Amino acid sequence: MFVCCQFALSTILGTLALLPVFLLTEASRFGTFMEIFKESAVLRNNLITSGLYFYLYNELSTLTISKTSATTQSVANTAKRVIVIVGVAIALGESLEPIKLLGCSIGIGGVLLYSLVK
Repeated sequence: MFVCCQFALSTILGTLALLPVFLLTEASRFGTFMEIFKESAVLRNNLITSGLYFYLYNELSTLTISKTSATTQSVANTAKRVIVIVGVAIALGESLEPIKLLGCSIGIGGVLLYSLVK
């Protein structure tokens, strides 16, 4: 049970730790933000949706690490980044510069080597 609540507890503790910093630096602008938040449906929907997706992604990552290992999670995360870079380049019809191709090749090669060794 604790594993599924671990990221939630970390998020709550992080929020409490940053609350004094927020109060010192940004609290004076919070009213303005709330007015814009109430008026703009696009901002409201995008902020809530991206926050929810980001939280769920990190919750899933925490659960994955508890079921596998941090190394496996790190390799999978690297593979995900390479796939996203290549996929976006294909979808947008962009050419990949040599340095990007080299980086993607190193990432894919590292993931391949890890899977072969494991």
